[in-house]
Amino acid sequence: MARHQLTLDSAAAALGLSRRMLAYYRSGAKPVPRTVALACLGWEAQQRLAA
Repeated sequence: MARHQLTLDSAAAALGLSRRMLAYYRSGAKPVPRTVALACLGWEAQQRLAA
């Protein structure tokens, strides 16, 4: 999030997650599902191609 200057709200919206679930993943309260980790990688790849 910091590398791309994303807020919790904007990151959650980009990944199609609720703000609360993203906060759980960030804090380590819940493990990050593989699908969410892959979505993060895909989002970063799209951003690189768009730049």
